[in-house]
Amino acid sequence: MKFTTTLLATSALIGAGTFAFADAHGNMANEMTLVSWGGAYQASQDKAYLQPYLENNPGVTGVWDESSNEAVAKLRAMNEAGNITWDLVDVVAADAIRLCDEGLAMEIDADEMLADAPDGTPASEDFGDLLVSDCFIPQIVYSTTFGYRTDMVGDTPPTKICDVFDLEAYPGKRALEKRPINNMEWALLCDGVAKDEVYDVLATPEGQEKALAKL
Repeated sequence: MKFTTTLLATSALIGAGTFAFADAHGNMANEMTLVSWGGAYQASQDKAYLQPYLENNPGVTGVWDESSNEAVAKLRAMNEAGNITWDLVDVVAADAIRLCDEGLAMEIDADEMLADAPDGTPASEDFGDLLVSDCFIPQIVYSTTFGYRTDMVGDTPPTKICDVFDLEAYPGKRALEKRPINNMEWALLCDGVAKDEVYDVLATPEGQEKALAKL
């Protein structure tokens, strides 16, 4: 059995507890395709999540696909072709929200589909405020760091994100990820927008232009 829609886990800037599958074989595929980012991160997920689940459910097999960075485009194409082959996908929060809004992600009934905590607490109570969407489960905390050439900064190295935008104090080229996530937020923060207003501003055409101008 394969899913007709996809379950999402998000590697967003949100903390989470244990990611667990419920022992509800009627809802789970017996052959799962799991999509992540490759490397040591995916290996840790395999060790912490998949292998324990397979040991407890010998009738289930799992294979990995390292396509999380292209998840939105690929799921849209699968949906148009009427052939969704993925079962569980790890994506960043922005992509998870987009996939949920487009109906490409399965809605999750936490208490029906996720295992109880070891002490018996239902999943909805165990995750609590971390259940921020009907379609995905936050499951890690991560950070983004910047590297710089020590021979170029002298005795006053950069210490904050806005130093990236300070071309007078730190002249030279910058390298940013080729996608709007993070870059747009940083641009607004460093252009004077209050932290708690960033997404309200970014939701407007004027805010987007403001961020792009800063970049």
